[in-house]
Amino acid sequence: MPAGTMDYWMISHKDAAKNETMGGIYKRTMGETGFINYFSVANIDKSLAKATSLGAKVVHAKEEIPRMGLFAIIQDPDNNTFALFQSAR
Repeated sequence: MPAGTMDYWMISHKDAAKNETMGGIYKRTMGETGFINYFSVANIDKSLAKATSLGAKVVHAKEEIPRMGLFAIIQDPDNNTFALFQSAR
């Protein structure tokens, strides 16, 4: 599935409901390393506020993925990096 200027493929479990995305994968284009785990949240703004109040720092500000939702990447006080994702659905 083309996503802007990069190829991006959605991943779902064989038992997932129709249109239930469980992940995605893309071809590295900017020298990225490793994996980033995404956690689905109901409200990204409230989740970011809670995380930062507990000492996390935002390393990639909230950004829209057209027709998909919103995401942001944060780092907790132990330097673990992960993303929050709010679906557009």
